[in-house]
Amino acid sequence: MRWIIRILVTLITLIVLAVAGLFLIPTNKIARFAEGQFEKNTGRALSIAGDVSPQIFPRLGVKLEDVAISNAEWSGNGPMLEAASMEMGVGFSALMGGDIVVEAFDIQSPVIRLERSKDGLANWDFVTELGGGEDGGGSADVSLPLAQITNGSVEFADAQSGQSHVLTALDATVKLIDLKGAGRLEMSALYKGQAVKLAGTVNGVQQLLDGGVQGVDVTVSAGPNSVAFKGSAGLDPVQAKGAVTGAVTDHVSLFALMDQAAPRIPEGLGQEVNVSGDMTLTADNQMFLRGATINLDQNQLTGELDVALKDTPYVTARLQGDRLDFSAMSTDTTEGDGAANAGAGGWSDAQLDVSGLSGVNGEFSLKANEIDLGSIKLGRTDLGGALDRSRLVLDLANVGVFDGAVSGQFVVNGRGGLSVGGDLAASSVAMQQVLTDFAGFERLVGDASLSLKFLGVGNTMNEIMNGLKGSGRLDVGSGELLGLDIAGMIKNLDASYQGEGSKTVFDDITASFDIDGGVLSNTDLNFVAELLTATGGGALDLGGQTIKYRLAPVALASQLSGGIRVPVIIEGPWSNVRFRPDLKALIDADLEAEKEKLKAQAKAKEEELRVKAKAREAELRAKADAKLEDELGVVRQDGQSVEDALKEGLENKAKDALRNLLGGN
Repeated sequence: MRWIIRILVTLITLIVLAVAGLFLIPTNKIARFAEGQFEKNTGRALSIAGDVSPQIFPRLGVKLEDVAISNAEWSGNGPMLEAASMEMGVGFSALMGGDIVVEAFDIQSPVIRLERSKDGLANWDFVTELGGGEDGGGSADVSLPLAQITNGSVEFADAQSGQSHVLTALDATVKLIDLKGAGRLEMSALYKGQAVKLAGTVNGVQQLLDGGVQGVDVTVSAGPNSVAFKGSAGLDPVQAKGAVTGAVTDHVSLFALMDQAAPRIPEGLGQEVNVSGDMTLTADNQMFLRGATINLDQNQLTGELDVALKDTPYVTARLQGDRLDFSAMSTDTTEGDGAANAGAGGWSDAQLDVSGLSGVNGEFSLKANEIDLGSIKLGRTDLGGALDRSRLVLDLANVGVFDGAVSGQFVVNGRGGLSVGGDLAASSVAMQQVLTDFAGFERLVGDASLSLKFLGVGNTMNEIMNGLKGSGRLDVGSGELLGLDIAGMIKNLDASYQGEGSKTVFDDITASFDIDGGVLSNTDLNFVAELLTATGGGALDLGGQTIKYRLAPVALASQLSGGIRVPVIIEGPWSNVRFRPDLKALIDADLEAEKEKLKAQAKAKEEELRVKAKAREAELRAKADAKLEDELGVVRQDGQSVEDALKEGLENKAKDALRNLLGGN
C-alpha cells in the first residue's frame, strides 16, 4: 500500500503547484509586455482585443484571444495578421525572479495577409528591422526558441503582377535562439489543393533579412515532387549558389501548380525526372546548372543546363549520354480506334500528341553512343536542335543509323496541327533494315546512299503517310534481290522457277523518285548485274502500303544478239509482295520482233524491185538513144529528155529537106 500512498501524495502535490502557478502568472503584465516588445522591435502594433488567461499546459504562460498585427499604412486590406488565439509560453525560472522571458508562441488559426504594392513596397518589410536597437547601432536581444502556427492561412497579393496566391491548412514551426544566429523553419500547407512542405535552416537570419547572402539548407516539396538546396542564398535580390537535387515524379501536379495543362510526355523524355548538380540562380531569374546529372525515366544524361525562368521557360542544354531509350515516342498509347489500321498492316489512325513541345522553348545539343527510337535505332549520334513555340528543328551533324550515317535537318511542327518534314542525306545505309522496319520488305540487300526531301501533314500516322510529298535519289551498291532468280528463269526456260535460296546478285541500282499524295513514283531505275541489266518504273504506295512495279531485264546481251528479255512484275501489299514474269510483254515483244522482220523483208524486196526498175529504165533509154542517133542522127546530151532530142532531130530533118527542095540554098 505504501507505493499507492506515495503516488497519491505526488499527484496532490502537483495539483497544488499547478493551481498555485495559475495565480503566480501575471497575465496582464505578459500581455502588455508582448504588445510593447513587438511594437518596439517592428514598428507595428500588436493588439489583444480578447481575454488573457493563464495556463500551465502544454506550457506555462498565457492564452491571448482575438490577436491582430497592424498592416502597412498604404494597405487597405485589414490587419496583416489576425488570429483567434495565441498561446505565449514563458520561462518559469525567470518568472520566479520577476522577469518575463518568452520561450514559445503558438498561434491558432491565423489569417496572414502579405502584399506588394504597385510601387514595389512589401508589407512585411518591417521584419528586416528586427535586429536594430534603439540607437540604430546595437541589436535587440530577440530570442524565440519555439514559434508555431497551427491551421493558418496565407494570402499573398502582388499589385505589380496582378497575381495572387493562397496557402491553407498552414502548420509551421520556427526555432530561433538568436536572430543573428541560425534559424530553423518547418512548414506544411495546401496550395491549389496540393500538399506543400518546406524545411530549412538559415545560418544568419538577420543578415539574410537585411539583404545579405547566408548559408542555407532547404528542402521544398509539392505533392510527390521535391527539390533540395544546400549552399548560400539571398532574398533581396533573390539569388542562390550551391548544390541542388530535385525529383519530379508527377509532372501533372507540377504543371497544375503553375495553372498549366500538363503535356503528355512519353516515357524516356521525363515522366519522372531526377536532377542533381551545382546551381547558380541570379537576380534576373536565370538558372545555371553545371556538372549536372539528369535522369529522364530510364535515361541518364550529363552536362550543362541553363534555364531562363519566364512564362514559358527557355532552356539551353549541352548534354551527353551513353545508351538512351526513347522507344516510347513511337509507341501509341492513345485510346480509340488507332489499332484498327495497324492490325490490318496499315498505319495507325490514333491521334499523335505533340503538346509536350509547347511546354518549353530553347536549344540543345546531344551526343550519345546509342539511341533507341523504337522503329529506328541510332548508333553514335551528334545532333543539335531548337524548339520555338511548338516547332522542333533537329540539325543532324552525324547520326549513325542502319549501319550507316545520316545528316541533314528534321522538323516537327506542332503549331496549329502537326507536320513533319526533312532534308536528309544518308550514306552506307543497310537497305534491308530500312525497308524491313518501314515497309516490312526484306528482299533488297545492299548498302545505299540516299537523298530525301519530304513533308507530311496530319494528326495521325495514316494522314501523314497518305499525304506525304517529296523527292529523292537512291544509289545502292552491290547486293542481292532475294526471292527472284532471273538468271534461273532464263536458264530453265521456266517462268515459275525459284530454286534453292533464289536471288539475283547485282552490281548497282540507281533511281530517282518523286512522292505525291503518299505515292512514290519512279521511272528511271537502272539495274546492273553480271550478264544482266534492267530498267524499271512504277509506284510504291506509302499510304496504302502496296507496290506495283515493272522490271525490264536484259540477259546475255553481249553473248546473244539483242539478249534474252524477261520482264518482271513486282506487285502486292508490303506484307506479301509477289514477283512474276510479264508473259504478255514477252508475247508482245515477239510479235513486235516479227513485225519488224516482215517490215525489213518488205523493204528489201522493195529495194530490189526499185533497182530492177531503174536498170530497165536505163536499158530502154539506151535503146532510144541508139535509135535517135541511127535514124535522126541526134546524140542526146546529158540532162536532155528523149522528147527534146526527138524534136531536135525532126527539126534538123525538115531543114535538110527544105534545102534540097530549094536547090541547096
